[in-house]
Amino acid sequence: MILETKPLGDAFGLEILDVDLAPADDAVFAAIRDLWRRDPLILLRRQSLTDRELLRFSRRFGRLDVNIGGHAPNEFNPELLYVSNLVRADGKPVGGLGSNELIWHTDQIYRDMPASGSIFYGAEMPEGVGRTSWCNMALAYAALPDELREQVDGRRAVCRYGTKRPLAQFMLPNAEKTFRRDAVSEVEIQKIEARTPAVIHDMVLENSSNGQRALYISPNHTEAIEGLDARDGQVLIDALLSHALRDDFIHTHEWRNGDVMLWDNARLLHRREEFDARLPRLAKRTTIYMDPEYFAVPEIEKRV
Repeated sequence: MILETKPLGDAFGLEILDVDLAPADDAVFAAIRDLWRRDPLILLRRQSLTDRELLRFSRRFGRLDVNIGGHAPNEFNPELLYVSNLVRADGKPVGGLGSNELIWHTDQIYRDMPASGSIFYGAEMPEGVGRTSWCNMALAYAALPDELREQVDGRRAVCRYGTKRPLAQFMLPNAEKTFRRDAVSEVEIQKIEARTPAVIHDMVLENSSNGQRALYISPNHTEAIEGLDARDGQVLIDALLSHALRDDFIHTHEWRNGDVMLWDNARLLHRREEFDARLPRLAKRTTIYMDPEYFAVPEIEKRV
């Protein structure tokens, strides 16, 4: 089945036209999956999905991650994350991630088994704010100079939830926020480290179904490279990120109500711009352990 599409940007991203996800049959789903396998960023506009419909569609790609702690898991559907700055009458947040800036990152790379697929449904998205950008790490890998490619191929990196690498050059202009909130005590730091010990992942992931390769690193989580000392490792990480984070490989999205965005964390970095907290915003997100028959999946690696 061939779906009608149009490019999202000059370099990557596809918008699928005239498809309603709620009643999508097997043929439509297979066509969407094929497009997502080819391009890491897929948009469908004007969707109206219940929580159950969003979960049902998401499960067709693979097992869903269950949200625990951290970002206000949904008490009725723990596989569904509300991304929101709204507050309930009792003062508790409706969802997580508020209205602050999020710097460039890829989700869950600090886990030994990351769930790399994201489906994000914008239910109430204030116009012109909270824009999200994605950086295509597959395009970045394909354009690597030979010298950098030779240095990164076959390498593995140490990834940690709370890396102490300097991040200023990878934040938005004049930003003061970091991706993670600052720990308030050494005890809290120790609890975070115990819950999420450092792991090791390949720095280049390959999709066995089509041969596409992508850099797999994250500015705020990748802190060292196996076989290199701290200085040489940081030099290589910074060189790779400076190469990747160029306008040629970046697409920025202006959200509208009803937008559904599918993105592949194994091939993309992303970030969000901060916005006025008085503007109500509500999105719903699922995170998926993608089917390795169709997608590049970070392999389970040892913990450090």
